[in-house]
Amino acid sequence: ILHDIKITLQSGTNVLIKGVSGSGKSTLLRVLAGIWPYVSGKINMPGSKEIMFIPQKPYLPLGTLRESVLYPGTKNLSEAELVELMRLCHISYLVKELNVEADWSHVLSVGEQQRLAFVRALIYSPKWLFLDEATSALDEATEEAMYRLMAERLRQTTVVSVGHRSSINKFHKQELYLEKET
Repeated sequence: ILHDIKITLQSGTNVLIKGVSGSGKSTLLRVLAGIWPYVSGKINMPGSKEIMFIPQKPYLPLGTLRESVLYPGTKNLSEAELVELMRLCHISYLVKELNVEADWSHVLSVGEQQRLAFVRALIYSPKWLFLDEATSALDEATEEAMYRLMAERLRQTTVVSVGHRSSINKFHKQELYLEKET
C-alpha cells in the first residue's frame, strides 16, 4: 500500500494524516504500532510506555467499567479524579456504572467507547498519542471538545491523527497527505 516512504515525526509537532480511502492511513499507524506484519524497512519508535494508540473502535476488556477505563490497569486514580475525567470527556452519566461488570464493547455505543478512550489518554498521559479516526463516531462539537481537552491537559504529548474532518486541522501543526496508487 505504501512504498518508499520516509517520515520523521518531531516531538511537539502534532501531525494530521489525511488521504482518500484506501491510501494507507490506518495501515501506516498499524505499522508504527507493530501490528502490521507486511512491512520491510527501518522504524524507530519511542518505548512502548511512552506511546498510546487509540483506534476507531477502542478495545474494552471484559470486567467492570472501571477496569475498562483504567485498562491496562497500571495506574490508580482516586474516585474523584476518575469522575472528573469522565465529566471532562462528556460521559459523567456512566459514573454510576463504574462497578458494573459487562461486555462494555457491546453495551456502549462507539461514540461512548471513543470518549472512554480519551479518558484513558488523560489518565496515562503518553508522550506520543496516535489517533486512528478516534473521533469518527462523535459529533463535531464533541470531537472539538476532545481535541481541545488534549491540547489543554496533554501539553507534553505529541498527537498524530488520522482524520477526515477539516474541523480538526487547527489542532495540528503539520499535515501528511497520502495518495492512493492507481
